[in-house]
Amino acid sequence: MVGRRLGRPSEAAAVIDALLDDLDTTVNLREHWKAPKGLTALFNEEHKHAAELTRATLLHVRMTPPRTR
Repeated sequence: MVGRRLGRPSEAAAVIDALLDDLDTTVNLREHWKAPKGLTALFNEEHKHAAELTRATLLHVRMTPPRTR
């Protein structure tokens, strides 16, 4: 499945947001729309295959509002 995304960017953002705070957490994907907008915007962008997103990058993006186009 090269080039195909699995799930919604907001779902990925919700999972990452929860895991950044607590690795033992259970994520409720019914409320994925509450995920930080900066993380959602990050996962809406195209990235190179196997691009590394460090914890520092994810924490920074979580606190940063998405760029306007």
